Amino acid sequence: MLRRLLFLTSCLTLVTAETGRAAWLRYAAFPGAQDHVGSLPTAIVSLNTSSVSPVNVAGVELQKGISGIFNTNLTVAHAPRSHNSSSVVVVGTQAQYNKAYGNSLGVGIPMPKLSPDGFWLNVSGSSVTIIGQNERGALYGAFEYLSMLAQGNFSSVAYATDPVAPLRWVNQWDNLDGSITRGFGGLSIFFSNGTVLPDLTRAAEYARILASIRINAVVVHNVNADANLLLPYNLAGLGRIANAMRPYGIQIGISLNFASPTQIGNLTTFDPLDPGVINFWTNITNQLYQQVPDMAGYLVKANSEGQPGPLTYNRT
Repeated sequence: MLRRLLFLTSCLTLVTAETGRAAWLRYAAFPGAQDHVGSLPTAIVSLNTSSVSPVNVAGVELQKGISGIFNTNLTVAHAPRSHNSSSVVVVGTQAQYNKAYGNSLGVGIPMPKLSPDGFWLNVSGSSVTIIGQNERGALYGAFEYLSMLAQGNFSSVAYATDPVAPLRWVNQWDNLDGSITRGFGGLSIFFSNGTVLPDLTRAAEYARILASIRINAVVVHNVNADANLLLPYNLAGLGRIANAMRPYGIQIGISLNFASPTQIGNLTTFDPLDPGVINFWTNITNQLYQQVPDMAGYLVKANSEGQPGPLTYNRT
């Protein structure tokens, strides 16, 4: 009986430990992973120390991933060190790499021309170089390398990849009350009871998952928008959401209710050519950019499915 209890307890522990929140970023060991430890880099150089930097996050992810897959803990350094002849993975932007190592990747390997969010991945044995055109690109390259390792792929590669589309957004249907329109996976990770949640841990986890598939922005609010999203305390909350997601290179956008000037602005019209309406939206936008300086943009569901829009005033 005791053995059965111990067995059931251990099984229960395994089940409860796997929540699914990490999705494909669990960094679980695969059969025979330990046989490849000798072919791994022995250190990580991340060329940015800022806690809000995707390059810094890339270094953390590389450390976490290699530890999870191979049970090997690598140190993360931020100062440049020789890597052409040593076993090290270097991750950073082109500008950071140029400053640290010069504008060449080694003998006969010129620095590639990359588009925004693009990256260069060079794996040669245990020497790995990951260079992004920007910080997002560097993080994408780190996830690419970790995907190789997680699948037991230790091939030598050297290639650049650029995004086909510069805008790669997801659109949430989350409502301020915490519900999700047509949602089947629980409550909102952004909102509850008319405002932004105090704990945005899951928003950061979501940003991590989005970054791993190279999504660069998210509209956090349902297109059937609530004008109360634009009240000062919610604008401050949007700033907190942006702060939680920014380290992963995720920008946030919001959806707007076109009639907000009449709903929360004490105006009698939401005609987009009315001076009072123009002033309302100017003030709201200025306040929002104070909270979210890198805001991705606005989304408006106008004159669709009963939502207010410019056609109310014969505007296009």
